[in-house]
Amino acid sequence: MRTPALLLLLLAFVSIIPPSSGHGEWGILTEQNFSSQIRLHPHILLFVTAPWCGESRSIKNEITQLVHTSDEYGSLKLMVVYRNSEKVLAQAIGASNEITILYYHHSVPYNYRGKLRALNILSSLRPYLASPPEELPLKHLKSPESLKDFLESSDKALILFEFCGWTSTLLSELKRNVTEDNLWHGNFSKKVETDRVLKLRGKNNQKVAGRFSLLCLDLVDC
Repeated sequence: MRTPALLLLLLAFVSIIPPSSGHGEWGILTEQNFSSQIRLHPHILLFVTAPWCGESRSIKNEITQLVHTSDEYGSLKLMVVYRNSEKVLAQAIGASNEITILYYHHSVPYNYRGKLRALNILSSLRPYLASPPEELPLKHLKSPESLKDFLESSDKALILFEFCGWTSTLLSELKRNVTEDNLWHGNFSKKVETDRVLKLRGKNNQKVAGRFSLLCLDLVDC
């Protein structure tokens, strides 16, 4: 009867191994692994919710199915923070709603404020998944053709016309501040080592709702 005993022991061992966060699977972020995971993956969709929230479970299941059926989301990592067990972390990243959805593009956080529907959420991420970090938050256009293509690719667009040449300098300063200061919650970072937990407050002025796009257009000799 040694074989059944060994089989039970093997099953018990396998059951305690946490599942890997593969394509379409939801990884759980905690205070201990939050910082490392945010830095490790360039594209993260994060839900901050409670495990008993039926609405968030339903949306997550729909997102899982959609991600499984499309290769365009192959680089997107799905993560969740459970606010009931990670209250300090949830507060540090500014997750005040019952269901808070954040998207991290190369460690820079964006709040999602669109409809709580799986298709809307994923559709809003497509421009970000295809954009390098230097094109966010402003897409730099240098020709009438690129402007035309951009306008035709978005329902609504906010256009910044550059005359003084300061945009690149201001954006560099903004990104530096986001990296050095704004990604860290002052009170939180004093209580927790800064290399363990990022402050990801979510930039309210950068809406990942699939409704607005930003660009910078150089006007030279016009």
